[in-house]
Amino acid sequence: MTYVIADPDAIGAAADELQGIGAALEATNTAAAAPTTGVLPPATDSVSVRTAAFLDAQAAQYQALSAQAELFHNQFVQTLITAQNAYAETEVSNAAAMQSASSNQIALIMGGTGNPTPSAQYLQEVYQTFVLPNYPGYSAQGLYTPEQLWPLTGINSQSFGQSVQEGIAILNNAIMTHTAAGDQLLVVGYSQSATIATMEMRYLDALPAVLRPNPNLLNFMMLADPNNPVTGGILTRFIPGVFTGFHVPTPFDTIYTTAIYGIQYDPVAQFPAGIFNISADLNAIFGFPLHTQTPLLTAAQLATAIQQQIGNTTYFIVPTMNLPLLDPLRMIPILGNPLADLLQPFLQPLVEFGYATGLPGPLQSIGSLAIAGASPAISVPLAVGLPPAGVLPILSNAL
Repeated sequence: MTYVIADPDAIGAAADELQGIGAALEATNTAAAAPTTGVLPPATDSVSVRTAAFLDAQAAQYQALSAQAELFHNQFVQTLITAQNAYAETEVSNAAAMQSASSNQIALIMGGTGNPTPSAQYLQEVYQTFVLPNYPGYSAQGLYTPEQLWPLTGINSQSFGQSVQEGIAILNNAIMTHTAAGDQLLVVGYSQSATIATMEMRYLDALPAVLRPNPNLLNFMMLADPNNPVTGGILTRFIPGVFTGFHVPTPFDTIYTTAIYGIQYDPVAQFPAGIFNISADLNAIFGFPLHTQTPLLTAAQLATAIQQQIGNTTYFIVPTMNLPLLDPLRMIPILGNPLADLLQPFLQPLVEFGYATGLPGPLQSIGSLAIAGASPAISVPLAVGLPPAGVLPILSNAL
């Protein structure tokens, strides 16, 4: 195979030099035309006359040949200029194609607790419902994270804190690698991995501007976020001794475009504000099946979602028509549903009072969080790279 290396700048320089040579030759030929084509015979004899005529004829032939040479020269110079432009345009086109080929659009999708390596089916469901409508052109790519929760995922499992910390390191490495390569990245977290994304987002927001990824290259998406500050995710509620160090809200003042999806009464994404409201507590317990439904939401269900835009973050809450508290009653044949429908109007206000939110009406809980400054800037300088071992207490204490 033969390769040709062309330098448009060198071709342009050669064309300029040839134009200069051509101009000099043209000026010389023009100056020589008159004295060489107008030779007078030195005498009136026939030999002198014939000699002068011969010299005039030779000069005329030379001028004709010079004109042809000048035409060829100009055509050659024009060919070089055309070639220079063609090579330059090709280089621009190739550079754009190479940049497009090397710069990818990737949806980095993580699983939830018990799902460390996202399955193909899970990736497809999340991609079709959440990614494709909002980020067309992005390709789905699973990211392994531990997603362990002792003892629910086994007696030899990591604790929630250990699992999340390892997940943060994995996610941070993936983000830094992809964005450094110029890739456009969408980070998708579900349940525990939404907490991983939250902690990573807070870490990136705390970095100096010159060290954090460009917001044009990085976006976030959370499903059933335990740190949801609007609906009151379970990790925004104070539960002594449980998940210590992770009771921080997903920042709503982040520089990165973020979307957070949740289902009303999913106890992970919306936990009662007061544990002494028995009706709300029971509703949360019976609402756990809703948590597994978030990745399975349909486009029709998402169309009913209540939306709230705060800064760069958009919150989507899909209403739940029936109280999970009454689901066991609805399982009773014949009389179950009528009785549940009869009781729901009386129980729902009590349940809603326990959540301290106006759902499915206007969202209320964000007001108190915003006033209290739930997501302040973190003043402790952090080094670039993986979050240091003490970053989680630092983030927590920043509140």
